[in-house]
Amino acid sequence: MIRLARRPHRLLHLVCMSLACAGILAEGHAVAPWACLALHGLGLWSHGPESQPGRDTDFLSILRVSLGVVACLVCAGQHWVIGATGPEYLLLSAFGLGLEWVRPTADDIAKRG
Repeated sequence: MIRLARRPHRLLHLVCMSLACAGILAEGHAVAPWACLALHGLGLWSHGPESQPGRDTDFLSILRVSLGVVACLVCAGQHWVIGATGPEYLLLSAFGLGLEWVRPTADDIAKRG
């Protein structure tokens, strides 16, 4: 399976956080950009604890995937049910789940040095 290196993975989360922040400024009434910001913020932050050797961080994976599913549902509801936002936030939250799929593992980090 393809895995990204830590640096580009973090950079992609940072770009997505910037897009979510721009969405918050543009559509302050909507919850969808906040959900995307939380998802990508957690994805970026959790690289820190995962980089510490010997630390059990399996719960962070569960938390990221759970938040990703919730963010997708919130964004879909805001787009299709309420009509408050466009589909871009649904794509942004789905991209967060996709980043989880290619997230570097501890074994990948050990191999790369």
